Amino acid sequence: MIFLLACTPPEEVPAADPLVPLEGPLLLRRMSLDLRGTVPTAEELDRVEADPSEVATIRDEYLQDPRLEGRLINLFAERFHTRLDRFESRYYDYLLEDDQDYEFVRSIGEEPLRLMAHVAVTDAPWTDIVTVDYTMADEMLADIWNIDYPADTSGWQESWYLDGRPAAGILATNGLWWRYVTNTSNLNRSRAAAISNLLLCNDYLARQVSLSGAAIGSDGAEEAIRTNPACVGGHVSIDPLAANLFGFYTLIGYNPDEMGNYHPDREGLGEDLLGVSPAYFGTPIGGLADLGVAVAQDPRFVRCTARNMAQALWRRPPTVDDFSIIEGYRQSFIDGGLTMRALLRAILASDTYRAGALGGGALASDEDQLTIRMMSADQLRSVVEDLTGFRWVYGSYDLLGNDETGFRVLAGGVDGETVGSPQTDPGLTWAVVVQRLAEGAAAYAVEQELVAGGDRRLFEQVTLDDRPGDPAFDEELVRLHVRLYGYEPSEERLAAASALWTDIEAESGAAEAWKGLVSGLLRDPEMVAY
Repeated sequence: MIFLLACTPPEEVPAADPLVPLEGPLLLRRMSLDLRGTVPTAEELDRVEADPSEVATIRDEYLQDPRLEGRLINLFAERFHTRLDRFESRYYDYLLEDDQDYEFVRSIGEEPLRLMAHVAVTDAPWTDIVTVDYTMADEMLADIWNIDYPADTSGWQESWYLDGRPAAGILATNGLWWRYVTNTSNLNRSRAAAISNLLLCNDYLARQVSLSGAAIGSDGAEEAIRTNPACVGGHVSIDPLAANLFGFYTLIGYNPDEMGNYHPDREGLGEDLLGVSPAYFGTPIGGLADLGVAVAQDPRFVRCTARNMAQALWRRPPTVDDFSIIEGYRQSFIDGGLTMRALLRAILASDTYRAGALGGGALASDEDQLTIRMMSADQLRSVVEDLTGFRWVYGSYDLLGNDETGFRVLAGGVDGETVGSPQTDPGLTWAVVVQRLAEGAAAYAVEQELVAGGDRRLFEQVTLDDRPGDPAFDEELVRLHVRLYGYEPSEERLAAASALWTDIEAESGAAEAWKGLVSGLLRDPEMVAY
């Protein structure tokens, strides 16, 4: 009897959750920053505070917000690395002025990114990014390249190249191939590897290959490609893929006419120079005209897109343990007609995205979860501009979107060459950039709104005559905390903020007191993390 009692299953005790999800206003704040690049409005926070189920409704509103397109451009840039500070051809090769340099590189680098974002926000199937016959161009690209840009328009518009290139979406954009260049020894293999990695998550460069000393040097390398089993295994697929891209092959490097135009007459060079016919992983195809269709029909394309977007919104690379989660995203993506909004909605609804802290049931494998995100350089820029109207520029350069003249990498961003993934942990340079940005934004907001009496964005009712204890001052202080952080401040926090304001005001006056206080609020960890 004692034995039987010992074997009786104990009453089930619920296991502690491994992840503690964000709820209400804090979850809404994360979604707003990820989808719009700014914090929620006071009205949105009030809606969720009154009814937590409103998060789903507001999420769907965010998915229709015009700012979603810009956020997607920034997220795609972290993966596709086309936003360089300089390309092989420079602005002066096109007889542009020095102050057009930033616009020049930014427009070129954003061409494929904006095409993808345009497909996303028009709810077209994601396969369009590699099959449509148009590109996205602005006035700069229409001026420097042979592009049919719609008359009587401005900004980024659907446009068409006039140089005979086939319909292949981003695979037919100059912006992609100006980033992923090739030469007479590489023969488009690096471009083929980029297609495989970016669109299929099949990274040739991640493969372990052992080469003998005889393979060093151009002659040895070509011999190894033909005879070394390790090399043959990769080149048997990458060379036929590269053979599809010779319409973009330049015979004269660093030449704007060569780089800016497609060359239909060179499409057959791949077979001559590589010794193979155009193919797609063993299936013969007819060159670039068929390449986009082949990518679109490859099951890896949809799965890779789900993986890439999960990484973009989780702010960490997926692991093997995440396979089933990403598979669920992939199925939702398919069920939603391969629209990007369907995929985004699935990711935002998942526990992995909503994780706000590790729970009592967390395992060692759960420590890879990024439960608190750090604002990226792009988010810092857009949040500050939305709240204060401040843009950190030097001449024509956006200092958070450039490195030669700005601080993009120092702020945790991606430059597309030496830094390939965004920073996820705070560092010294990131803290310095955040401090300087906060100081500039605070000074600008106070001077514009409180000193000059201009239109208000950050402040609502306070004036330079108000002091701690005055209703206008105290209410403004609470409102600022709620807007920036997403929750009501404690009495202790309000008292500390008022004391800081009072100390600065005693020495430098009310305007400087507000600048110091707002600067501190903008760079507080509760503000720059989400």
